[in-house]
Amino acid sequence: MKLAQLLMFITYFFSQFSASFAGLNTQGFGVLYGKVTDKNSNETLIGVPILIEGLGLGTVSDLDGNYRIENIPEGKHSVVVSYIGYQKMVIPHISIATDKELVLNFMLEENQQVLKEVVIEASMKRENIGSVILMQKLSATVQDGISSESIKKSSDKNTGEVVRRISGASLQEGRFVVIRGLNERYNVATLNEFPLASTEPDRKAFSFDLIPSSLLDNIVIVKTASPDLPGDFAGGILQIATKDIPDMNFFSFQAGTGFNSFSTFKKYTTYEGGGTDWLGLDDGTRAVPSDFPETIDFKKSNQTQKIEYSKIYSNDWGTHEKESSPLSQSYQISSGKKFNINRGDAGIIGALSYSISNKKTEIRRADYDFDGSKKYNFEDSQYKENIFWGGLLNLSYEPEKDHSISIKNLFSVNSDDQVITRNGTDIENLQYIQASSLKYTSTGFLNSIISGKHIVSEKKVSLKWNAGLTNTFQSVPNLRRMYYYRNADINTEDTTLYAYVPFGNASPNYAGRFYSDLSEQTYNADINFEIPFQLGEKSQRIKIGGQKQYKERSFNARVLGYIVTNPGKFNWNLLLQPIDSIFNPSNIGMNGFRLDEITNPSDQYDASSDLSSAFVKFENSVSEKVKLIWGVRIENFNQRLNSFGYSNDTIDVNTEYADILPSLNAVYSLTQKSNIRFAVSKTTARPEFRELAPFSYYDFSTATTVEGNPDLKRTEIYNYDLRYEIFPSHSQIFTASLFYKEFVNPIEPYIESSGAGSRRVSYQNAESSFLYGIEFEWRKKLEFMDNLLSWAKWENMSVFGNVALIKSEVDKSNDLRDEDKRPMQGQSPYLINSGISYSSPKSGFEINILYNRIGKRIFQVGNSGYLSIDEAPRNLIDLQIGKRIFESGFIKLAINDLLNEPGLFYQDQNQNGRYAADVDNGISEHKNGVNYSLSVSYRF
Repeated sequence: MKLAQLLMFITYFFSQFSASFAGLNTQGFGVLYGKVTDKNSNETLIGVPILIEGLGLGTVSDLDGNYRIENIPEGKHSVVVSYIGYQKMVIPHISIATDKELVLNFMLEENQQVLKEVVIEASMKRENIGSVILMQKLSATVQDGISSESIKKSSDKNTGEVVRRISGASLQEGRFVVIRGLNERYNVATLNEFPLASTEPDRKAFSFDLIPSSLLDNIVIVKTASPDLPGDFAGGILQIATKDIPDMNFFSFQAGTGFNSFSTFKKYTTYEGGGTDWLGLDDGTRAVPSDFPETIDFKKSNQTQKIEYSKIYSNDWGTHEKESSPLSQSYQISSGKKFNINRGDAGIIGALSYSISNKKTEIRRADYDFDGSKKYNFEDSQYKENIFWGGLLNLSYEPEKDHSISIKNLFSVNSDDQVITRNGTDIENLQYIQASSLKYTSTGFLNSIISGKHIVSEKKVSLKWNAGLTNTFQSVPNLRRMYYYRNADINTEDTTLYAYVPFGNASPNYAGRFYSDLSEQTYNADINFEIPFQLGEKSQRIKIGGQKQYKERSFNARVLGYIVTNPGKFNWNLLLQPIDSIFNPSNIGMNGFRLDEITNPSDQYDASSDLSSAFVKFENSVSEKVKLIWGVRIENFNQRLNSFGYSNDTIDVNTEYADILPSLNAVYSLTQKSNIRFAVSKTTARPEFRELAPFSYYDFSTATTVEGNPDLKRTEIYNYDLRYEIFPSHSQIFTASLFYKEFVNPIEPYIESSGAGSRRVSYQNAESSFLYGIEFEWRKKLEFMDNLLSWAKWENMSVFGNVALIKSEVDKSNDLRDEDKRPMQGQSPYLINSGISYSSPKSGFEINILYNRIGKRIFQVGNSGYLSIDEAPRNLIDLQIGKRIFESGFIKLAINDLLNEPGLFYQDQNQNGRYAADVDNGISEHKNGVNYSLSVSYRF
C-alpha cells in the first residue's frame, strides 16, 4: 500500500513538474546529419561545432568527421559551422520535416588570414560511446570511460556495477572500486567535479552502490595526475557525471521487475520493522527507547535501577518466516525542459528512481589456527531486503553567450534489512551453536553544487568556479546478536540448546545490542582562470587556481548487552527459553537478566580535515604534433581526530602535511587518429579518519573486529605512464598502456591476531612497495567480416573489452607477514572485461553479452602466524536483450551472473596460486543466484 502511495506521489510530482514549464511540445521533429571535410585536401575534420541557430541545438563532428543532430523542430532553420583556421559557413533556410532525415555535408575552406585565437562555444554531449572516446582522444591525461549509452546496454543497476566495465577497474565486496590493482583507499571519487566523502564507518571508501546507474551521463577514470586535479590518489580519479540539461523537452517513465533463482518465491526469514522501512529509513522503532537513560546516567545507576531500566525494552528478538519472497521492483520517472528567462537560455532536469528487492544467500564459513587446524565450521543463511532510491534535480542558466551558471543536486538512500541465522560447530570449544543477527543499515548522501563558467575579457580569458557541500550518513540502529549452544559430543543424545548470556561483563556478540551513527559533511570551493596566449604562431594556455576543502566527521556508538543479574539467585531454566521470549520483561529481575552498558570512551570520535591547495598548469603546443601539459600543485593538509583509548587516555591526532606535487603529461600525435602519451607525477595518499580512529567494530557476518591506528603516516607515490592509442573511426578505439608506481609507507589493512572465534584487523604502514602493469582496451565494429562471410548485419555488431596485467610487491621490513614477498592488498594479477554487441537502428533490436573476470587477490593481509585470506577468481557473464516498441518505447530482458559461480575466500596453504579443497583452507563460500529482470520504458 505504501509503495503504491509513493508511486502515486512521484507520478503526480512529475506531472506537475512537467506542466509547470509550459507542457511538452507536440511539434514534429527531424534529423540533420552529414560529414565535415577540408575542401582542398578532402580530409575529414574532427571536433567541428555544427549549431542550429537560435535553438541551442548542436554537436561536434566525430573521429570520421561525421555529425548527427536529432530532435530538430519541424520548419526552416539556419545552420552555422565555425572552426579555427577555416572560414565560417552559415546555411540559411534548411527545411526540416517531421520524421525525416536530411543529409547536409560541409566542405570548409581554409582562412588565409592570420587568425587570433577563436573560442567556439559549443557543448559536447557526453552520453554516447563516440563522445566518450572523443573525450579520451582530446584529453590532457590518460583516461578511460563509459557512457550512458553503454550503461543502458548492461544489466548494471548502480555505479559500482558500472565501474567494473572500465579498463583496469574492478569491484570489491560489490561496492568498493579497485583501480589498477589498488584498493579503494588509493582512489578518489568526484561527483560533477565535487569530491565525495567516505560513507563507511570502518574504511576509507565511498560506497558506489549509492548512485543509481539510470541517473548517470558518463563515468571517466583519470589515471595520470594533472595540476588542476586532486593529488590524493594513486590508482585513479573516478569522475562521475549525472544527467545533463536536455536539448529538448521530455518526460520518461520506466518500470521493471526481477527474479532471483535462489530467493524469489522461496521462504525467507524476517522480523518486525518500522513504518518507514519502505523508504530505507528507520522511523524510530529500532532507536534506544526515549525514557532509557544516557550512557553516563545508566552506568551510575545501582543494580535495582538497572533492572527497571532493562524492562523498558520490549522483547524484539523474534523472527518469523514468510512463505514466499516477492519479485523485485524498480521504477524511474524523469523529466526535462528548456525555456527562456530574460532572453537567456535555461533548462531543468529532474529524476526519481526507486527499487526494492529481497535476496537469500547461503554461506559456508570456517577459520583455522596457525597450525592449520580448523577452529569452527558454520553455515549461514543470510536474508536481506534492499531499498534503493534516489533523486536528481539539475538547473542551468545562460544569461548571455559567455556566461553560464548551473545548480546540480543528487540524493540517494540505500538500506539493507538483514537477518543472519547461523548453525555449525565451534570446534575450539566443542560446542554446536545456533546464532542469529538482526541488522538494519541505512546509508545516504546529499550532494549540492553551484558552478559557473565565464569569459571575462576580449582575450578570451575564462573563469570557472564551483562551491558546494556533501552530507553523508550511515545509521545502524539496534543491531542484535544472539547465541545458543550445546555440547558438540557426537555420542551424547542431549540436543537441548542453552542461551549464552554472559556472567559479569556483557558482550556485543552474545545477547548484545549495538547502535551507531556516522555523519560526515564536506564543504568544497574552487576557482581557476585559464588564459590563452601566443608563442610565435603556436597557441598556449596557462591555468591557475585554488581549492579549499573542509571535512568534519562525527561517529558515536553505543553497546548494551544482557547479563545474568545474580548467578547465586539465577533461574537456570530461563536459558532454555527461545529467542522470541527469553528477554520478556517478566524475565528481567534479580533471578533473571538485566542490561549492562559496555560502551567504551573509544566508541566515539570527532574528526576534521582542512585542505588548501593551489596550482599552476601550462599547456604548451611545442609543434603541430607535440603538446606538453605540465605544472605543479601544492596541497597543505591538516587533519585532527579526538577520541579515547581503552584505558580512557585521550587520543588527540593533529597532523599537518605540505606536499609539492609536480606532474607532466606529453602527447605526441602520430596521425590525426593516433597518439602516444607519456606521464610522470608525484601524488600522495593520506590516512582517512576511520583508519586513525581507535574504535573497534565487530562484523558478525565475517567474524572480524576492525580497529584503527592513530600512528599511521601518509603515503608518497611516484607514477610513470606510457600509452599508445588509435581511434580508427567513430566509436572505435584501441589502446595499450604501461604503468609503474613506487610507494613509500603504503597503508594496508592486516590481520593482527586470530583467536577467540574472531579475527582482529587493523592498519599499518609497510616500508615500501611497487606496482607495474600493462592495459589493453579495444572497441571494434565488425563490418570487415562481410569480406569473409557475407551478411548484411555485420555493420550492426561490435566487439569490445579491456585486459589489465598487473604485478606488485611489498617490502616486508615491518614484518606484516613471514613471506619474503607478497602482492599489495586488493591487487589482482589480471582483470578481463569483454563483450559483443548487436544493435539495429532500423528495427530497434539489440543484444549484448558481457564477460568479467578478475585474478586472485588478497582480501586481508595476514601475519607471521596467520596466512593472508585470498579472494578466488570467478567468471561473470551478463546478457541483455532489448527491442524498441511503439517508436519511443523500449523493453529489456537482462540476465545477470548467468554462470552463478561461487564467491570463494581461502588461505593458499601451498602458495600455488590456485584453490584446492583438499589442501587449502576455505574461509567462506557463497552463491548469489542468477538474476533475471524485465523492464519497460517510454519517452514522451
